[in-house]
Amino acid sequence: MIAVANKYESDSPQTQYLYAGLIEVFRDSDTGRLSMIPLGDLKKLFPLKAGAKSKTEFVRLSSKKAPKGTETLALAVKGKDSYKLGDCKYNVLVVGETITGDSGAIIDSFTALYSPDLQAVLARRYDEGTSAQSEVGFETIKPLKE
Repeated sequence: MIAVANKYESDSPQTQYLYAGLIEVFRDSDTGRLSMIPLGDLKKLFPLKAGAKSKTEFVRLSSKKAPKGTETLALAVKGKDSYKLGDCKYNVLVVGETITGDSGAIIDSFTALYSPDLQAVLARRYDEGTSAQSEVGFETIKPLKE
């Protein structure tokens, strides 16, 4: 499990907990908490390999909203790349992540640059392949204190 601390200009800081550094299972912030309860075995999705595609179902639980059915997370490993973080360069897998609701409507979609060696996402790309494409990378990665 990996903890990721995010700070955005407009929102309060949040901490995300990611299974294998890729799949969000819990989020905590001043504005609320959110759990993504997997309905399948997440271990079966790993290790990731180029060309791999997989799906798993979740229930989204929040203290402020009742669940609205299940959601499906689809992972598609599009290929390999490298990503520079600070003075280091890492080999990453380019992983498309799409979350859909019961009706099939897309709730969220982005591309994760995932380092299997670190078991962590180093950056995310949004609106990939469009003129609005953007990339949000992490500034630092450090181990959690034990």
